[in-house]
Amino acid sequence: MTLVLIISVTFITMLCGCMLAISMHVLHKVRKLQERLDADVRAMRGEVTAVGRGAVGLGKRVQTLQRRVEATERRQEELEYKDVGDVAITHASKLVQMGADSAELVSTCGLSKAEATLVSLMHGKPRPVERSAA
Repeated sequence: MTLVLIISVTFITMLCGCMLAISMHVLHKVRKLQERLDADVRAMRGEVTAVGRGAVGLGKRVQTLQRRVEATERRQEELEYKDVGDVAITHASKLVQMGADSAELVSTCGLSKAEATLVSLMHGKPRPVERSAA
């Protein structure tokens, strides 16, 4: 029985040794995989940070372009209104030179009464100044 006991103890000892060797091997592989995983996580963090910075920069660029487009649209609208006013004034001055009065300018050109009077004064024929006898 002692021989069986010695064989059994030897077998169990060898089995424990094999299991220890296998465990050490698996632990080594797990550590290598953990190192690789850590390196990949660091790389991904760097890439995510770079993408985030790029998105922020792109967002700022889009905001800048949006402000420029809005400013351009405002200027374009101002120019369109100015052009319409200039055309009306030009047309009104021609009508005054042809003899139209300010009431006609108001109805024809869409000017206000003050604008029509001003155009009449600016572009009308000069009137002789009456001199009083002294």
